[in-house]
Amino acid sequence: MQGMTYEQGLPKHRKGKFRFGRALIYAGVGLYCLSSVLAFSWVFMISLKTTTEFLTTSPWALPAVPQFENYLTAWNKAKIGVYFGNSILTSVAGATISVFISSLAAYVIARVPFKFNGLFGNYFLIGYMVPAMLTIIPLFFMMVNLGLNKGLFPLILIYIAAGFPFNTFVLRGFFESLPSELEEAATVDGASPFRVFWQIMLPLAWPGLVSTFLINFLSLWNEFFLALIFLRAEDATLPLGLFYMAQKALYSAQWTDLFAGILIVSVPVLIVFALLQDQITRGMTSGALKG
Repeated sequence: MQGMTYEQGLPKHRKGKFRFGRALIYAGVGLYCLSSVLAFSWVFMISLKTTTEFLTTSPWALPAVPQFENYLTAWNKAKIGVYFGNSILTSVAGATISVFISSLAAYVIARVPFKFNGLFGNYFLIGYMVPAMLTIIPLFFMMVNLGLNKGLFPLILIYIAAGFPFNTFVLRGFFESLPSELEEAATVDGASPFRVFWQIMLPLAWPGLVSTFLINFLSLWNEFFLALIFLRAEDATLPLGLFYMAQKALYSAQWTDLFAGILIVSVPVLIVFALLQDQITRGMTSGALKG
């Protein structure tokens, strides 16, 4: 019956089970959210303590006098500000360039019929399925032979290449879901293939591009292993910088600065995800449901 929900259509003996199962799901999600909030609150309280308070009081004790200067110390003396800038550069550049290049390949595979169309599509899918750890050693020696084994620029190149299979796979599905009428009309009017892509199809694919960019950005913002291999200490990104701060804290006991640095790293990602999570979901599901 139109307008009837799934629960209303169930027999009476199954409605109770359905509600109980849904209550368990809500309870599990609620506990998970509560644990995340408690962990975040604990880190925040520690970041406002002095080193003496951290070592001598209960972990859940409130700070006697909030030490907001811990954030300034972490930003300036611990070089979180430098690491923050490096992360912004590598994440934005890597995600932007990777998504743009991937959109070119995805458009051709999705909209241009040619003999090896399916083969190329499967090739990118295989690249997405290969575990990253299997490529680390040959990648490192290749970059050494090219003289690109240290610095932010080589890391950005690796980020671009690393995101290419996933981006192409996602954007291919999105381009396939777009209507072909505008594309055909532009071709009849004499528009070149690149103009059709740039002025018509790319704007239509904007939700998919934005969601793919955000997924890439969040992933690169938290990336640690490649940064550890290819970056020097002065070029470190935020995850690597926090690793250096944790090592230093083992000997200097500056744990409160480390916790302040953790919050500085976490808050931008939380803000971006909270503001744009609907955009991410909408862009990822549009390509799967349309067409």
